[in-house]
Amino acid sequence: MSDAERAKLEQRRDRLMKLMKEGGDEMEADDRADLTQEWNRIDSLLNRR
Repeated sequence: MSDAERAKLEQRRDRLMKLMKEGGDEMEADDRADLTQEWNRIDSLLNRR
């Protein structure tokens, strides 16, 4: 993975975390689950070596 690709994924992961925090309890469970799943997928990609 190139540095540019890694940076884009890190930014996306950070935005997803921000959305999850801002949504709080008002966010629907399905939306929160989707965001969490995508965050986990990106985090997994970033932690591969």
